[in-house]
Amino acid sequence: MLLAACSSPDSTDAAVDGRTTSAPSSAAIAFVGVNVVPMDREAVLENHTVVVEDGRIVSVAPADEAQVPEGAQRIDGAGRWLMPGLTEMHGHVPGPDNPAYAEDVLFLYVSNGVTTVRNMAGNASHLELRDGIARGDLLGPRLYAASPWLSPDKAGTPESAEQAVREYQAAGFDLIKLGSIPPDAYVRMAETAHALGMPFAGHVPREVGLTGALDARQASIDHLDSYVEFLVAEGAEVSGRDPGWFGSGVVDLVDTDRIAEAVERTLVAGTWNVPTLSLIEHLASAEPAEAMIRWPEMRYLPQDVLDGWVRSKREVQSRDNFQPLAAQQLVELRRRLLKALHDAGAPIALGSDAPQFFNVPGFSIHHEMRMMAAAGLTPYQVLATGTREPARYFGTPDAFGTVEPGRRADLILLEANPLDDLANVQRRAGVLVNGRWLPEADIQARLQRIAETVGEERQVAE
Repeated sequence: MLLAACSSPDSTDAAVDGRTTSAPSSAAIAFVGVNVVPMDREAVLENHTVVVEDGRIVSVAPADEAQVPEGAQRIDGAGRWLMPGLTEMHGHVPGPDNPAYAEDVLFLYVSNGVTTVRNMAGNASHLELRDGIARGDLLGPRLYAASPWLSPDKAGTPESAEQAVREYQAAGFDLIKLGSIPPDAYVRMAETAHALGMPFAGHVPREVGLTGALDARQASIDHLDSYVEFLVAEGAEVSGRDPGWFGSGVVDLVDTDRIAEAVERTLVAGTWNVPTLSLIEHLASAEPAEAMIRWPEMRYLPQDVLDGWVRSKREVQSRDNFQPLAAQQLVELRRRLLKALHDAGAPIALGSDAPQFFNVPGFSIHHEMRMMAAAGLTPYQVLATGTREPARYFGTPDAFGTVEPGRRADLILLEANPLDDLANVQRRAGVLVNGRWLPEADIQARLQRIAETVGEERQVAE
């Protein structure tokens, strides 16, 4: 049974540290005397009041000038910071086989201030989820629903690729999720998708390569897919070489002088990148898988999911061709490439690929932001990739992603300034999603219930 916003145990009024209470989305909400991080620029608007009505921001004004509607719920913002909700641009939501797990995943995103997800899982059930969340029937992040993965079985010929695009567009999916299809099928897919105004994004088929994807104006390349292969030095001996996972098998052949050309081609194409640094860095790290599944956030996921991640890491690191030094070279190269793309103005959007490889939905976005900062981006630059930039990717820069009148009321209230330290994004006082206020005490209570249920299921399985 899907979680209905109107009947959730978190929807009742509940005091939180004597200063905040929850309220239905139809009521006016005012964050009074708060420091606003608007994200349309790098700034803090001190001691402002932000008023929300019917799920939209209606005013942002100095506290002594603000007009708060009579009867509005007042949330004390003194000594706190208010920023836009985050977008996970490469997330996954489970299918219909386990509705309870799907509910939990939706909440895990929201609990961490992830209020929008480009769902790359690809299942017809996600269309209903997307629409239910948009109506306010369900509690969860706003979803953009990708089609099922385009595979050779589904789109292995030009004709079947065209048919698949038309079928998924008619069904109501928001974008085409790319897998590995032959080059001629990819070309027809791209032509059809452009004609229908249907973006296509995700992986780059190996035989298509980075140049082919950029020439086709792929909407986004996820995981920096095919960039390493493009960077291999001209004339390098690659015969018999398996490029490996995201170029890990040829990283020793890279000519970093080619980064400038890769960046320039990306700029010309206008293609976005969703780096998902954590996807690679978690597998490449020297930390044992057994230690990683003891991270605090792992208590919210089913045991079979965690077991699968442990097996995956063991399998990758036990292969004869796995070299720790090469894995670290891949990590460093990807960080360098991200910094070069960002510095040149190529569009970047935040995404972690959750739940995949030790990435717990919602929680993983904080790992990803930390890794982006390690690549050389400032806190503001990192936050921009998860707020205003996704809104620009979707062609709706006026819809969400900044704290301005008219924007969707998806907000995070923090106890410390996120521009000082990205770790402060985890110091929440609450989350406003789709106009509905979730105090941190309510969030923690629901997380505790999820952890208890997961723990009980693990005991039964044992």
